[in-house]
Amino acid sequence: MSAVDEIKARLDIVDVIGGYVQLQKAGRNFKARCPFHNEKTPSFIVNPERQSWHCFGQCGVGGDVLGFVMRQEKLDFGETVKFLAQKTGVVLQDKRTTSRNDFLYRVNQEAARFYQQVLASPEGQEARDYIAKRGVNAQIAEAFQLGMSPRGRDKLKSHLFSLGFNLDYAIEAGLLRRSDDGNVRDFFWGRLMFPIHDREGRPIGFGGRTLDGSEPKYLNTAATPVFDKRATLYGLHKAAAGIKQAGVAVIVEGYMDAMTAHQYGFSNVVASMGTALTEYQVALLKGMAKRFVQALDPDTAGQEATRRSLDEVYRISEHRQLGQKAQFELRIAVLPPGIDPDEVIKRDTKEWERAVAEAVEYMDFYIGAMARRHDLATPEGKALAAEALAPLIAAAEDPIAQEKYFNLAAKTIGVSAAALQAYMGRARQDARRRPGTESRRPRAGTTSLTPFINDRRDPLEEFILALVLSRPDLREKARETSPEFFRMSENREVFTCWQRCNRIEEVAGSLDITLHDHLARLGRIDITPDGGSAELALTQSLKRLELRYLQEHQEDLLASEDMTAPPPREIEEAITRLNARMKELFSQRN
Repeated sequence: MSAVDEIKARLDIVDVIGGYVQLQKAGRNFKARCPFHNEKTPSFIVNPERQSWHCFGQCGVGGDVLGFVMRQEKLDFGETVKFLAQKTGVVLQDKRTTSRNDFLYRVNQEAARFYQQVLASPEGQEARDYIAKRGVNAQIAEAFQLGMSPRGRDKLKSHLFSLGFNLDYAIEAGLLRRSDDGNVRDFFWGRLMFPIHDREGRPIGFGGRTLDGSEPKYLNTAATPVFDKRATLYGLHKAAAGIKQAGVAVIVEGYMDAMTAHQYGFSNVVASMGTALTEYQVALLKGMAKRFVQALDPDTAGQEATRRSLDEVYRISEHRQLGQKAQFELRIAVLPPGIDPDEVIKRDTKEWERAVAEAVEYMDFYIGAMARRHDLATPEGKALAAEALAPLIAAAEDPIAQEKYFNLAAKTIGVSAAALQAYMGRARQDARRRPGTESRRPRAGTTSLTPFINDRRDPLEEFILALVLSRPDLREKARETSPEFFRMSENREVFTCWQRCNRIEEVAGSLDITLHDHLARLGRIDITPDGGSAELALTQSLKRLELRYLQEHQEDLLASEDMTAPPPREIEEAITRLNARMKELFSQRN
């Protein structure tokens, strides 16, 4: 996740803009007087679902949360990123760090290739036998780049040295280890290797499983500049498309669980690698799906992992902006005791489908899990359980949901409604005594995630940028396009920079350092247009971009008005202008 992505993941546009202007609920959106010009009738609209804002009055501008702060604080893109990074606690990398990370990606990629070669060699027979025993076919093993670390303690080191790699980077990547006596040796040896990839498919770390029964059974890469277990989901690079298509992300615990799911056609499954689900992992998924299903073995260890995940997700979901609760849903798929997800899938795919489809709401599961932490056979245990649950139920703002949770808690604990009501009353009083938030501006150290974060990738915008950056001959076709049509501030910044640069080579030098990785990724996008005509593809894509811009703004206008009454004249005029331009675009041919 880039620094810009992480900053956006930690902010909600309603929360940020609400710190500068007084927002009022208007349908699905929020409305205010525009902070960028004087007006009597509110024409400034904030869309929490798209995390966007737009002024339909004199300004006629809009954008995302970065674009608003840029304009409000009168900062350029780089200054805005630094400003928000400081407020949200995101650590920015300098040029030396970016260059170092490139080397870490490269050395991990080469290690993954080396481990694959060892797996395919005679030395890898034991690992291949284990893979076959677990029912993983060759196609999935290849797709997930399974490998084996050789038993010699310096074979990877020698391989990397022979290719000219600086071994200091391999040490920093966690592939090699320098002992107290100064000797450098392989960190992994004699293990089945599971490369761990980032969202873009780059190996950033490894998990190694022992094959001889020695402990620890699993050994993982420690935290590095490119790998943080808390902010990584195994298999996400393979599951992203399936999650978006299904609208559901299923989270399992282990590598084998995720791979088996993909082998049997369940392409929306990722693994948390044994950790409790974290807010950073939630940030990775929230742009792809609104529902998460956590499937864990309900044995003692699994229950504890589930409770830790629930504790974390409950804290995330309780983050509110202007009374809006987090718009994602977590459910728990309760599996048969002692059976891992991969075993359930191999035994009966229908059983797995039912478990996911019938997953229970996390608060229902959470109430039971929290209550069972105490001895419910004793009055003291019942009192402790009620005391633990009452504040959680009192915090629920939906009265219908609160009533449901109240009744479930009373039944689970085995207390009367009157006894639990006494605890509830005390919890409400405690909640009222909590201090309010004085400012809605982003604060230093804030780690709460926006509940409506959109996908951090925009294929249409990125295709256009990749095309114009690679084809200087198409410059005149896109020069007059308004940067306002781009949703994403980073894409808008790249496009604006491209427009003012005379040569493509100047773009990288003109962009802020925080966008260099983004620019490099744009250069790797396959831009071969269907039909072979780059000029036609660009023309059509630019029309789609503008049409999307107009349609979204029309939707925002309509969603912000009382449809039972005639719209104000300003709104009516704006809709008329939008409709006229959309009609013009529809009537054009190529």
